[in-house]
Amino acid sequence: MQLERNPAGTPEPSPRGRMRSRGARGIPGWVGAAPLLLFLAVFLIIPIAANVVTSFRVDGKFSLAAMAQLLEPQYLDAFIQTINLSLLTAGVGGALGFILAWALATGSKPAWLQNLVLSFSAVASQMGGVALAFAFIATLGVQGLATQLILGLTGWDVSEDVQLASFNGLALVYLYFQVPLMAILLLPAFGSLKKQWPEAAYSLGATRGRYLLDVALPIMWPPIVGSLLLLFANAFGAYATAYALAGGRVNLVPILIGFFISGDVMSDESFAAALVTGMIVIVVTAMGLRTLLERRTNKWLR
Repeated sequence: MQLERNPAGTPEPSPRGRMRSRGARGIPGWVGAAPLLLFLAVFLIIPIAANVVTSFRVDGKFSLAAMAQLLEPQYLDAFIQTINLSLLTAGVGGALGFILAWALATGSKPAWLQNLVLSFSAVASQMGGVALAFAFIATLGVQGLATQLILGLTGWDVSEDVQLASFNGLALVYLYFQVPLMAILLLPAFGSLKKQWPEAAYSLGATRGRYLLDVALPIMWPPIVGSLLLLFANAFGAYATAYALAGGRVNLVPILIGFFISGDVMSDESFAAALVTGMIVIVVTAMGLRTLLERRTNKWLR
């Protein structure tokens, strides 16, 4: 922008510069976000709206039959099983991930080891689907490498006690990505704890336990609970890993949705949409609670 000087010597924008400034001020702020808003509309908002409409239409007419079918025992059991699996993996994965994040943030360790753990966590937290299922089958399946190695050394057949195509087997596989995801989510929160806080607490006579209980925990619990909610939603919506390992042997909502969408016998588009609507309600509720907790955390960590 070209500048001109007024008689007092203060630089002023040239006429061309003033025109550009007025033009920039005249552009609405949402224009820059238009591509993102368009993307969200096409790939998120419109599909969700279409799914909700489909869940209330049967044979082209408005009907509550598909939604009412969710209350049948086998489908209620699917929601209960999915919620239980999500709660279990979120709780165990959250506890182990918290320990891992604490060690990475506060412990003394070689730089190469920290970089290695962080790199692995970043990759493992996003791994899932058929690739993860195959990796566990090749490791702990009936003919898996670890199974055969342990069988040869100890005579114990791990595959008899660790059945991947079961509720507990799925929980074990889910922990592979839940633990590193929790660690990645908590690392920024641990990094935001100011070093002066424990020093100030100790100078006032507080013990380490008192500092953790009265200072660190009240600040850390919102990001901890928020991360647990994200882990819950992450496990609740997992489909490919569960389907590749268990198929129809574990009654889970994502697997049922796949059956009703693409199944030759069980095909029912309206009821599949009703199942998805139920999932949306649960996941959106969890994410809404996480958003509220994030706002509380940001007030402390500014």
